[in-house]
Amino acid sequence: MVTVNAGLILSNDLSITNPYLKGAAEMYEDGVFVVTDLKFLVDAHICVFEDISAYGRYLCFNSAVNHAEVALQVAKIIAPWASPQIRSFEGEDEMIQQTISNKKLNELMANFETEQSQEN
Repeated sequence: MVTVNAGLILSNDLSITNPYLKGAAEMYEDGVFVVTDLKFLVDAHICVFEDISAYGRYLCFNSAVNHAEVALQVAKIIAPWASPQIRSFEGEDEMIQQTISNKKLNELMANFETEQSQEN
């Protein structure tokens, strides 16, 4: 059995009222707040489906939100009307230690991408 666990999928209809975002602040502070785009997630699902050696759980994300500047950008996407409340991030240079990894998926996808480019 294989599971692909995606990070936050940034999309146009994402808003702070989305229940998927509950705990985002805590995830950021704990170094486990990650984002992905839809194309990468689709490719990951195809790769895992096609590779018979795939097993277990794969964490799927393009980027970890571990710097205040990136957190500010994500916050503006999620709640563009709340800019006065998120200005406290500005000027902070602190980087949150990333405590999550997608190494297992990256290794599987490296082979997948090589095979895809050889077919074309």
